[in-house]
Order: sequence, then structure tokens, then C-alpha cells
Amino acid sequence: MSHVKINKDDNNRVLLTELLPYEVPMLFSNDGFYTLITEDRHKGFFNKIKSLRKSGKYGIPFNYDIKKSVEGEVRTLSIMHPLNQFDFIDFYAKYNSLIIHLCSKSTFSLRRVTKVAKFYYSPDLVFDDNTHKDDDVEVEPEFLDREIPVLKSYFTYEPIDLIYKFYDRHEYQRLEQRFDFLMEFDINKCFYNIYTHSICWAIKGKEIAKRNSRKFSFENDFDKIMQHSNYDETNGILVGPEVSRIFAEIILQQIDINVLKRLEEEKIKIGIDYEIRRYVDDFFVFSNDTNILDIILKTYKKELNYYKLYINNSKTEKRSTPFLTNIAVGKHELRTLLNQLSDRVISTSEEKENDGLEVGIKNLNLIRNPYGVSQSFIKDFQCIVKRNNLTYDILSKEIVRHIKKLVTDSFKISPVTTDKKVMENYLLLVLDIVFYAYSLNITSSTTFKLAQTLVIICKYLDKKDEEMRHIIFSKIIKDSDFVMTNFQRKIKNNETNVETLNLLIALKKLDKTYIFNEKKIRELFDLKEKDDFKKLNYFHIITLLYYIDDNVEFNFIKSNIELTTIDRFKTEDDPFTKAELTLLFFDFVCCPFVSMSSKRKVLIESHYAKTNLDQEISLIGSCGKWFMDWDIDIDLERVLKKKEWGSSY
Repeated sequence: MSHVKINKDDNNRVLLTELLPYEVPMLFSNDGFYTLITEDRHKGFFNKIKSLRKSGKYGIPFNYDIKKSVEGEVRTLSIMHPLNQFDFIDFYAKYNSLIIHLCSKSTFSLRRVTKVAKFYYSPDLVFDDNTHKDDDVEVEPEFLDREIPVLKSYFTYEPIDLIYKFYDRHEYQRLEQRFDFLMEFDINKCFYNIYTHSICWAIKGKEIAKRNSRKFSFENDFDKIMQHSNYDETNGILVGPEVSRIFAEIILQQIDINVLKRLEEEKIKIGIDYEIRRYVDDFFVFSNDTNILDIILKTYKKELNYYKLYINNSKTEKRSTPFLTNIAVGKHELRTLLNQLSDRVISTSEEKENDGLEVGIKNLNLIRNPYGVSQSFIKDFQCIVKRNNLTYDILSKEIVRHIKKLVTDSFKISPVTTDKKVMENYLLLVLDIVFYAYSLNITSSTTFKLAQTLVIICKYLDKKDEEMRHIIFSKIIKDSDFVMTNFQRKIKNNETNVETLNLLIALKKLDKTYIFNEKKIRELFDLKEKDDFKKLNYFHIITLLYYIDDNVEFNFIKSNIELTTIDRFKTEDDPFTKAELTLLFFDFVCCPFVSMSSKRKVLIESHYAKTNLDQEISLIGSCGKWFMDWDIDIDLERVLKKKEWGSSY
């Protein structure tokens, strides 16, 4: 990755890092929104939206469910209204120093804000002429002009940004050496239960906060804009945006301080009698005395209760040394198995260069029976799961991650123009394994990694032997069909299935010969009758429109999507108060695959315009993209690389 200094005067960058969930369709983002605001081309549009919506300052977020576990649990995530996102631009610019201070008080926190980020990144791609191999290389200005900055987050976090890194830290090993017992617990539905006024209690105390609730201050401002972004609700905050984690962190930091003080009063000493580490709302308490663990748990329960938060008793667990869990053992064994797979498909030979020095040259090996090797690997994986009393979904994501890296590394082998049979069998092997693993744990994260794998393979096969392309593409579409059909049967009607929406977008990169037909798409989205289209939400609509584009085979689907969208605005009294309909309005009018007649009707039914309809449509379309990127030729490898880098939680 090439790193470039951030322009700290660019306050709009919060739109790129702080306000959207990670689990969204890959072509949905705030990139277009950011560009419009940065270039000051948004005011006319949003002034009109402000005048049309009846709610005043609050917006109704677009809520959607994603799969949480294989047992059928779901998690509700939220996209806040674009107008409410404006509030956070000025808020971050005004208060970023205070946010840093309030998030750095507790030594318990493993993910505390430490400073404003200094760099953004340009991702290295496997097949790209602009790839920069040297981390210190300066990116050409004209290249940067074409790129929306790849920002991981507005702030930097210490000591870690992702929870799995805690277990790999030397500090964790030291804690295990010092203490005999570990207690883990978390807060029950933390973000859904946070009371917005508690930000004021955490900073000023409940009594003072109540007396000064109408005064202008950081805590009152934060309280208000979090309410406005969530339908003016005070009970619960939006789940998904990074800003919600910062809001929670400020409250939890104060709770940590309160617990520390209570324990000191009871002569229980930090660093001697116990240690605590907290990653957002996951707690790790170390001690040599189980009685102390009980006291700490009781103290946290009391302090959390003050803020109307409660511990999840079903997930509270105590362990004695070694703290190694069955999951950790299983991951270790799986890592060995994955490394053996890598060694089997990629070998290193020593060759002499012109100067006489020997260098290691990597080569792909011929796998004569790819499905035999695949089945052997899967059987070994199943044994690891069984031996450690685990479930498949716990470890399968590690396989998807490894295969993605293996494919990426293999295409970096020079030259990649290897023997046709070697490459063909290699791809059949990795695809068989990765689709098997993916089917066991279909989440947004595993879908993004599978999508990266497929997109890179499609790029490699571009202009390659037609027979080889047919074999590999047929394998991809057949396995995708099986996985998506099986997944669809398991999900509930109210789920958005963002996971398979992203897989569908990735499959768009296959030749048109290998796309799903209309019958299959209707089956996957349960669109048996015209009325079934009414249950499609914004994410469904933009993904389907992108996938079918101008293909006449899908005219029934497209015409019904257009009719449903028009009807949605016709029956909605106050559409622009809702984030979902505001997003849908701009993307629908901007979509190159939607008929002009349908766009005109949406303008009329939404009350956005009654006259000069074509001119209004042209103005909205001239902005390029709003939230959905409609570019059929978009480089999905770059999109997914940015997505990978932007996963900060």
C-alpha cells in the first residue's frame, strides 16, 4: 500500500469512515456523496429535500437485518439519513480533540482513540498498471485525483484495532503467565440499549447533566445528533457506524474509571490483584483469585446498571490456565493444515541469477486430481472440528481468508503464464475448497473475501484460453447457484441477505453467458408474483438493477421494480424523512438502466418536481454517482481492496 498524507482541513472525510456500516452492498458507499459535498455541488438538491421533509431535524434511518449466526440470529444495522450525516462533519471538526481526550482515560481499553489519522492509502492490486510495490513511493497527483481516499478511520486506535490481535499480542501471553484465571463477559445488546442522555452523565454526572440539558456543550450536542440520526429516539443508538462505537466508548471509559475507583476503595489493587482489558463491550478480567473476579463482575454490574446497561449472563465465562480454548486449538491445527495445502500447490526452487546469487523462485505445482485433494483437505478439516468439539462455521472463515490470500499470492508469481493444465487444476482445487468453506459460514466478511477471490480469477482468465475459461466459469456459477439457493431457503423473509447480494455483484464479472437467468433470479429473491416485489428494499433494488442492467431477458423484473418504486413514493406521505427513500430517490433517478418515464413519475410522486422533469433528471444525473456506483465496467478488485482496508472493527 502507498500511503499519502491526509489533508486535515478536509472535514468531509468523516463521510468515508464514520457513518456507514461495513456490511453493505459493495457498490454502495458515501464516495459520491463525499465528492458532491467536497465540490460544493449538493446544496440545491439538499435544500429542496429539506424543504420537502416534514420531520424537522430528525431522519428515519434505513434499518436492515444481516445474518449473525448459523442458528438464525440476526443483527439490525442502520444507514442514517444523508441530511443527518451533515451534522457529524461539523461535529468532528469542532470536537475531535475532546473526543481523543474522552476516549483515552481508561487503561483498560484495547481500542481507544489516540489521534487523528495522518495518512490514507492507495491499494496495491494483483492486476493493475498503477500498483505501487514500495510503501514509501509517492503517488502521482493525477492518480490521486482519480481516487477517493482509502481511509481506514478518522482516528487511529491503540493498542489494537481488531479483537483477534489481542490474542496474538505478547501482552496476552504475559497476562496468562501472571494470572491463573480469566473471566470474560460482555454487555447485552449494548448499542441497542444505550440511553443517549447517558453520554451527558458520563461526562458531567447525572445530576449536573439534568440541570444543564439545554445548554450548548459537547455532550449535549452529541446526544442531540445521535437522537436526530435515529428518529429522535433516546433509547438505543444506530448499530453499524463507527461514530456509534465512539459514543459507546466514551461512556464505557467512564464506567471503567468508576469501577477502578470502587475496587481501590475495597483495597483491590490494579496490576497486583487483577488486570482488565476491554475491547468495545467485550471484557477480559485476569486474577489469581476467583473471589476477586466475582467482586469485579458485581462492581461492573452495578456501574453498568447506573447507565441502564446490563451484562449478558449467558456469555459470562471463567477459565483457568491455560486460557487456550478449543477454538484456539482448532485454529492452530487448521493453520497447519492450510500451510500444508499451500506447500502442496506452490513450491520454491533455487535458481542462480546473473550475478551468481541464488534466489528462491516460486512455482505452481501440477495437481493431477484436484477434487481428490479437495476432498482430502475437507475430511481433515472435519476431523479438526470434530476433535475439538466445535461447529463448522467457527473455523470455516479461516479457510476462506487463507484461500483468498493463496490465490492473490499465486497470481503474483512471475510469470503467471504457467502451463494451462497446472493453472486449470489449481483453480478447480481452490474453488472447490473455498465454496465449501463459504457455504458453512455465509457472512458479509466471508462474502467479501470470496468475491475478491472470484474477481481476481476472472481478471486472470480475461483473454485466456476459451476452454479453460468455460471450465472455471462453469464451476463458479454452479457452486454459486448451489450456495445461494441453499442460503435463501434458510433466511427469514425480513432479512436483506446483503451477503448474497454482494456475491451476485461479483458474479457480474463472469461472461454474460454465465449469468443467472430470470427464473433463477426470481427464485433467489422469492419473486413469484407481482406483489412480491413490494417486499424488496433499497439494497435489493439497486443490486438487481445493476445485475440485470439493459438485458431484455429481465424485462419482467425491471418493469416491476420500476412500478414498485413509483408506488412506494406515491403511497408515502413524507418520503424524504426516510433515509431509505431518499437514497432510493437519487440512485433511481441517476440509474442508467431505468426508463425516463419511470424517473419522471418518481419526481412527480415524491413531489420533488412537477415541471421541467427532464431538466431535473439531467441535473441529478450530472452529479455522476450518488450512493450506488452504476459503472458496469468498474474495477471490482479495487472496490474490494478498499473495502478490505476500510474494515476497522
